[in-house]
Amino acid sequence: MYSWLQASLDQLCQRASQNRLHHALLLKGFKGIGKTKFAEQLGRFLLCANKQTVPEQGYAACGQCQSCLLLGAGNHPDLYEIRSDKQIGVDAIREAIKKLSGSSQLSGAKVLVIHDAHTMTESSANALLKTLEEPTNNTFLLLLSAQAERLLPTILSRCEKVALASPTKQACIAWLKQQGYQNVDDAMLRLYGASPLLLIERLNTPPKINYQDVIQSIDALRTGQADAADLAIKWQDEAINMVKWLQIWLVDQLKKDATNAESLWKMHSLCVSANVQLRNPGVNKTLVLVNILQSMVK
Repeated sequence: MYSWLQASLDQLCQRASQNRLHHALLLKGFKGIGKTKFAEQLGRFLLCANKQTVPEQGYAACGQCQSCLLLGAGNHPDLYEIRSDKQIGVDAIREAIKKLSGSSQLSGAKVLVIHDAHTMTESSANALLKTLEEPTNNTFLLLLSAQAERLLPTILSRCEKVALASPTKQACIAWLKQQGYQNVDDAMLRLYGASPLLLIERLNTPPKINYQDVIQSIDALRTGQADAADLAIKWQDEAINMVKWLQIWLVDQLKKDATNAESLWKMHSLCVSANVQLRNPGVNKTLVLVNILQSMVK
């Protein structure tokens, strides 16, 4: 398990070993912090028939029982997962509920993991409510989300929220070195450091526009050598990243010159609003970027 998540995992495993774990957990945190692996390890512990629960050694699945061997082979009959590239439909939820309603095939726990739970449609979320309210015996539902605010209030109210932490900057750097990534650019750390797994993806496939490009473009914009609309069109395919780059630039400006703080904070508010707007698939990304860039013109 990733070092920044180990304490949270141990805490939940300890509660599970004492039969004090809530049946529905919402595992929330930034994209790229390891929620999937966290759910995998927690699920293994819940399903294990011979749990290792020595406090001095931590909490872990034994790795040797039939349940653990089936999990290792990828075909455990009491582990169900739902994932979708777009939206989680009602049929997927109903099928999972049908499986959960029966008895455990190994006479142990049953675990349902819903990846990107915020992508459930309203119908699928409503279909899940009864199971959240009245689960069958020894059944656990693990909902994963990087955008928990998009879940219906009725879903949120029936889950225990578990906020999974991102690593500190130093912990992220140490982990990256262990993975073979030395001397990572500071701007990349500032942009993706809270999401180390996503950072590695970006290091392997660098963004088309880097921070230095952004700085030069903003300087040109503020001196009248570039046009906000032209930059917005150029950046629209990387709109989400661009807003994050702009926020880093704003922080740097605040550190350099606090006399212009009021206008800079207004720009920051536009960036925060843009982060929300850009989650909507139908949003006009160019227009969102233009609004921010125009506010930066002196």
